[in-house]
Amino acid sequence: MLYDILRIEEKLLINEFKALGVEVRLVNINDMSLNLNDYEEGFGIVLIRALSHSKAGLVARILNIRGITTINNGMAIENSWNKAIALSILARSKVPVVPTKLVLSTNLQGDGINYPAIVKPVHGSWGRLVSLVGSSDELSLLLKHRALGDSYSRVAMVQPFIGDGTDYRVFVIGGEVVASMMRKPSNGDWRSNVSRGGAAHGVRLGDDAYEIAVKATEALGLDYAGVDLLYSPGSGYLVNEVNAIPEFKGLMGASGVNIPRKIVEYVLSVARR
Repeated sequence: MLYDILRIEEKLLINEFKALGVEVRLVNINDMSLNLNDYEEGFGIVLIRALSHSKAGLVARILNIRGITTINNGMAIENSWNKAIALSILARSKVPVVPTKLVLSTNLQGDGINYPAIVKPVHGSWGRLVSLVGSSDELSLLLKHRALGDSYSRVAMVQPFIGDGTDYRVFVIGGEVVASMMRKPSNGDWRSNVSRGGAAHGVRLGDDAYEIAVKATEALGLDYAGVDLLYSPGSGYLVNEVNAIPEFKGLMGASGVNIPRKIVEYVLSVARR
């Protein structure tokens, strides 16, 4: 298993491997030094659990080139980590997604954006650098401020604010939904991230939501994923983001499902093929 920080999720995965009598080799991605001329790495199958998606995707792709199976694969991790690329792939695959504009300029005349709107970077987790703006003037000011940062900060995704901020996390493994929950923002916030105090409750969604989550996972080439959905009264369920190295502690507590056991069982089933 490839990691950088042993969070509760990684510790639970290790425990499940041990419970099934499987020896796991732990490799900290920050301690790695890959010889690009050497194709003998000694890995069988690698579960990618590094918090750094950029490093995880890069190393996974190199391992894939060498014929080593990784879960998830490198290209899928990289495509999912870039939210603009991910939504483009999903839209191309006819998966319903949240209407999104990729803004590369602070000149917003005739932008056609409906307000209030959500502004987010193409990379990121836990609701960081995600803002709610009420007008094109606010959006322009925000973008000008962020343009002072690195190159990725100068590109933003803009989406309509849907509903009251409630979203749904659907966890897919091997083409099947294993758990789902509803997340509601805490008082005074509009973001539903559990890491920001959002309340999570296990919920059974309709087959239409689950079909969308599975299709999104497959369109991105992921073995397993956490798919975030929003619900629009006029459009139904829409994919907001797809997480290729998803956390699941909150979902376990909300749903009561032993998610690490299901991930481990899937990894072992792939290894036996």
